[in-house]
Amino acid sequence: MNGAASNDEVASSGPRRHNGPISRRLLAIARTVRSEEPSVGELFDRLESEGLGLTLLLLTIPALIPLPGPFGMVFGTFVALVALQILFGAERLWLPEAVRRRPVPQRLLRKVIRAGLDWAGYAERGLREDRLVWLTGRTARMLLALPLLLMAITIILPIPMGNVMPALALIAAAIGFMAGDGLAVLLSILIAAAAVVWTAVLLYTGAAAADYAATLLARLAVELRAMLESVGVDLGFAAGVSTVFAIATGAIALAFWLQTFRHRRHGRGSFNALQDPRERSRAMASRGRGLVMAASLATAAAAILVATRLMLTGWI
Repeated sequence: MNGAASNDEVASSGPRRHNGPISRRLLAIARTVRSEEPSVGELFDRLESEGLGLTLLLLTIPALIPLPGPFGMVFGTFVALVALQILFGAERLWLPEAVRRRPVPQRLLRKVIRAGLDWAGYAERGLREDRLVWLTGRTARMLLALPLLLMAITIILPIPMGNVMPALALIAAAIGFMAGDGLAVLLSILIAAAAVVWTAVLLYTGAAAADYAATLLARLAVELRAMLESVGVDLGFAAGVSTVFAIATGAIALAFWLQTFRHRRHGRGSFNALQDPRERSRAMASRGRGLVMAASLATAAAAILVATRLMLTGWI
């Protein structure tokens, strides 16, 4: 009964503040979901084709973080799978049967709906339903899936600062599909075109920077080896010392990162429960920043020692 009351509360309080197309769809979910815990499949079946836009949005928002490597590869791959479904004309999100059967906890669903309503209040200010509707239909979505797939591939590529523009294009497209606003979809196409240009610039400047860095490191390696040989230091011995220190520093960095993750998951229990909540939050934040700083410094030191070892052995 508490779950039903909470959903009724969300649904009844929402229309006074949220009247946009995305908010109405979220409120419709809140009204239809009562005390039961719907499965993932049932939830997306209720969203129908709008579930594609919602999934695209939820997978793309984390990709806004400008971090290359596995982070962008994971979310970019999932976005590409959704784009492929749109390309082949899917009307609703296809999910493996094992995923479809999984229940969605009521508490999590209520939090998502409340957070979505708060976010939609800002996003819907410039949206208008059924504007340029020919850009939001099934055929238009299938054609637009190609640039969406290209943006997903761009996110997958390990390009520093290369995630932001493609992610913005995907978010605009997802909002346009969910709200039925073709102007938002058109904006996503323009952002996608700008993202292609931006990616090309990053690739060109990145290649030039990498070439310059390689030349600089090669010169530094020659000077380092010459300096050590001039004072009678054996290069093999120096490389061995660098290796030992690199392994030790790497182990310290790993220990700090593990401690950082453990602090984020269970850090609250290590503080006095009777302490003022604000002071406890500040202490937790301060300790978290300290752990991240220590882990980052240890990681940087390990990287420098590894580079030194490579320079001494002639790999650079």
